[in-house]
Amino acid sequence: MAKEHIIPITNGKGSKELSDGNYSVVANITGYDNSTITPDTVEITEGVDSYSFVVSATGTLTLHVTDDGTDIGIPIEGATFYRCDAEGTTYGEAITSDIDGNAVFNNVPYAEENAPLIYYKQTSSDGEHIFDDTLQNTSLSSDTLTIEIANNMAAAREISITDAYYENLPVSDGEITLSETV
Repeated sequence: MAKEHIIPITNGKGSKELSDGNYSVVANITGYDNSTITPDTVEITEGVDSYSFVVSATGTLTLHVTDDGTDIGIPIEGATFYRCDAEGTTYGEAITSDIDGNAVFNNVPYAEENAPLIYYKQTSSDGEHIFDDTLQNTSLSSDTLTIEIANNMAAAREISITDAYYENLPVSDGEITLSETV
């Protein structure tokens, strides 16, 4: 009878003393489709101490961005979000809210019980609204979840221009452009 070696995984990593040989691989990871483990067989060989596997999730997290954080608010197009780990390190491409205010993360883990936390953060908005850039988290107990996100209007700023040679003399007409720097 083949011996099973259960390897506890914490934050994506684990270790176990294993002899050289061929092994079949089975995943037991809450929130993921364990049948998608790749590779599903591995040859452990002398001198190689690191092996990597991938597993897929099938949930959908929608962040619905509006001016007031409700499902009836005015949608904000152009808000960007990233998936993160618990420390805030970003992974993957930015997800941007569409004309309906929806930023959709596909392939996120979900489980009816003990669903893993999903971390994300907003990194920009449409330029007219302010946003919370702190690390956020949620969990999915079903395959889809929509969260309402508020991006409130930015405060109106008073801009004045005066003549450089005549103290406090307002410039009569014109415009200035302020461009965000990164």
